[in-house]
Amino acid sequence: MPDETPNKEPRVEPQKDPEKQYTEREVENMFKEAGKRGAILVLLHFDAYGTDKEIIKQALVDLVGRVTNEAGVIYCRGEIEEVIEKENAGKKQYSTFTEIKVLFESISRAVSLCMKYAPIAIEVLEPKELKLKANEIQNLMLDASGVSQQFTAFYMEKLLKGEEKEEFQKNLKERAEHGKAALKKAEENAKTADEPKQ
Repeated sequence: MPDETPNKEPRVEPQKDPEKQYTEREVENMFKEAGKRGAILVLLHFDAYGTDKEIIKQALVDLVGRVTNEAGVIYCRGEIEEVIEKENAGKKQYSTFTEIKVLFESISRAVSLCMKYAPIAIEVLEPKELKLKANEIQNLMLDASGVSQQFTAFYMEKLLKGEEKEEFQKNLKERAEHGKAALKKAEENAKTADEPKQ
């Protein structure tokens, strides 16, 4: 049962240690400290629409659970708003939304999750500024490229037939090999650039 003593802050539970309780202020201080170490705190907004009130609400509950279990998530807390009922062309329609506060271990984890789940809005809460190294920027760009390639491959596999499909698959394999070689070269260049000059 929550502590009802006056002047006490409400208690929340971080994702990784559900047995330990922290005040909201303690959690906020942890977010700021984590931000200094490369973590990023974001507020993700998602919505859901449909003709079944319980299904859309459960879809967002499931989404919060999936986000919580994603790699690189340190803390996750979602709040789902009440479902709104509207009449559209004589049929009942329902909608709701959720805000999910997520602390990621790195910017690349945050970007990857956003590309995977496509929130309708994103607010970066911490840090207020972020300095990235060249290899971090490269990884972000490669993540974005990878999602685009997966999307393209999925649809091309569905649309192409016979020889066109075989040619497309061959081209994908060649692109993957070129990408691996380019990444290896970029990593070698980054190591050389980081070595002290004599």
